[in-house]
Amino acid sequence: MPWAWHNSDYTLDFDTAVTWLTLHATAQDVSEFFRIDWHTVGSVAKRVQERLEKEQGHRFDNLEEIGIDETSYKKGHKYMTVVINHKTGHLIWAKKGHGKEVLTAFFNGMTQKQRDNIRLVTADGARWIADCVKEFCKNAERCIDPFHVVAWANDCLDEVRRSAVRQAKKDAGEGKKAERSKKKKIPRF
Repeated sequence: MPWAWHNSDYTLDFDTAVTWLTLHATAQDVSEFFRIDWHTVGSVAKRVQERLEKEQGHRFDNLEEIGIDETSYKKGHKYMTVVINHKTGHLIWAKKGHGKEVLTAFFNGMTQKQRDNIRLVTADGARWIADCVKEFCKNAERCIDPFHVVAWANDCLDEVRRSAVRQAKKDAGEGKKAERSKKKKIPRF
């Protein structure tokens, strides 16, 4: 059938809609909205993912510019490392955890030719990212991503502002002390 996958109980459009909503809601919410079992939500999303990966070809081919970042989830207690393709804006790899071991797993999943093809890597200032890029992507230039540059600049500006406020309060306090001491020296009759 041109409107459904082989051995699927649902149409292509239904599967696509379920998968899209799983990006924005929980499996329980999706199952209630579409009136399907919540276990079915996962199998539908997996089927769509497999189809997209087949159509897309290998996600590491022709990869030239990538962005690497680690992010926390579940109220900051768990971490995930993600890699995106800057040219397409697509997520190409993600794995639970962070650190050199996790990023090494990403680079080990690529061929030497694919690693040599990477020309630009953006990331934050983490030393472990710099070490991995230096080790695996010898042709790549590493750049600090703009988000972190702006965040660091804002942090510096905040520190300068706080320092100026502290100094102004100190100067104001010293001025009041000097004024009080002048008043004490004036004899009263």
